Amino acid sequence: MIREAKVVLQSTVEEKIINELNSNSTEIAPKEYSTVDNLVQLLGLVLLLIIILIAAYYTSRLVGSVRLRQLNCSNFKVIDSYRISSNKLLQIVKIGSKYFVIAITKDTINLISELDEADIITNEVSDTRIKQLDKLNFKQILDKVKKNKE
Repeated sequence: MIREAKVVLQSTVEEKIINELNSNSTEIAPKEYSTVDNLVQLLGLVLLLIIILIAAYYTSRLVGSVRLRQLNCSNFKVIDSYRISSNKLLQIVKIGSKYFVIAITKDTINLISELDEADIITNEVSDTRIKQLDKLNFKQILDKVKKNKE
């Protein structure tokens, strides 16, 4: 009779272990998401994307305006550029009140010559036209383009 008692005790201990493993396995299993949860997550991601795009827009405007102020207050101005090949170009630059022709390559910048102001042909007409276009909104510019095509 002692043997039967051991068998009963062993089977209850084994059953306890198996029951504990089974109960733990249900806790580890991932929970199922409902469609409402999925929609809430999707809307959250879309909202996050919109916030990132708005932040990028205003950041680029801020950086652009700072850079524009730096260029307007600078003694250096690129008057004209001419690309000779993919990594070689000629530029006419104004430094202070003098004009120079420089050659720019991948690794070097060389001074070619100094120019007189009378030798320079500037596009002042296009500069004033660009300033006028900046004051117009998109619809007005589009109307002007339509009129020019007609």
